[in-house]
Amino acid sequence: MELDDRQLIRPEVERRQYRRVKLVTQVHCEEMDRNEIMVTRDVSLGGMFINVKLPLPIDSELSLTFRLNPTEPAIACRARVMFSRVGLGMGIKFLDVSQEAQQALQKFVDEVA
Repeated sequence: MELDDRQLIRPEVERRQYRRVKLVTQVHCEEMDRNEIMVTRDVSLGGMFINVKLPLPIDSELSLTFRLNPTEPAIACRARVMFSRVGLGMGIKFLDVSQEAQQALQKFVDEVA
């Protein structure tokens, strides 16, 4: 039995630039009319996914504060919503991560991966 092109399932192209690792931690999110504590699902050097039933719209900018480990200093940065789906959550891109925070993120991803 031969398969033709219509029967083959083509995977979606992976567009992520950075490797993601699991991180379940609280993140404090500030946006114009919302000031919430949410929970993350994963993190990468470039961003994170936040589980939230009512995510912000795509292109919203917000301030985030979170910890990779309870014993390490908090990371604070601005971010932009790149993916948003009600009931699922939002994909966040970091915008202005300090050099120290980038190093901490890289170390965390390398150790967890």
